[in-house]
Amino acid sequence: MTGEVIVGHAMWQVLTHGHTFIPVNVGVYGASESGKTTLDQQFTTRGEIRHLDEDDRTHHKPGWRGILKMPDATKKRIKSNGMKKTIVTRDLGGHTEYHSMWLRDMIQRKVSTVIVVIDHRHMSNSKNIDNQLALSYLVDSLGKSKVPKGLSFRAWWRAKKYAPKRIILLANKADEWMDEECHMQWEKGFIARHKIFNVFREDLYRLQKMNIPVVLDAISARYGWNIENSVLKGLQL
Repeated sequence: MTGEVIVGHAMWQVLTHGHTFIPVNVGVYGASESGKTTLDQQFTTRGEIRHLDEDDRTHHKPGWRGILKMPDATKKRIKSNGMKKTIVTRDLGGHTEYHSMWLRDMIQRKVSTVIVVIDHRHMSNSKNIDNQLALSYLVDSLGKSKVPKGLSFRAWWRAKKYAPKRIILLANKADEWMDEECHMQWEKGFIARHKIFNVFREDLYRLQKMNIPVVLDAISARYGWNIENSVLKGLQL
């Protein structure tokens, strides 16, 4: 009888939690220095991440055909508040010359969830539009079904109808811009109203017209605040 109970419990575990081990292809993109690499490190190993300088920035070299080489995609196990998921991501550079790699990665891996990482530079300097350019590139590409170079024939054909299931827009470095009032706004679930997202409203409306849902949240990748919770909640959309 005890053996039957153990087997039954094991089967229940498989049926209940087995889906959490099915890998989900997630793409993490954003302007250089927004915190993508730091976020990738937090997904891999939790803990405070040291400040990254220019030598730590992610760069890519061209292959024999002149097409930039993709880094390997890796699995990460994330969990928060009883929720668990296995995600697969790549650490891609944020400089403008790497933007087409984001699209190639999305199409090649059939990325279902796109995470766009921003910071508060546009609030500190209204002339800095790095964050806006990053999101606009993705929205323009999806809206026009843009096909990047370096795709196989099968991926090229897939690109014509490709669209992610959801986009998660994460305002990083909350430890630098989030004050007590902002934190109260976040606790009430109204962080989407924060002015840090104002410059992206038109692109968010465009995504809505494409029937691509968007989740907005705040994180601190360096200190590991609200990372897994924000992503896991977004994956439920």
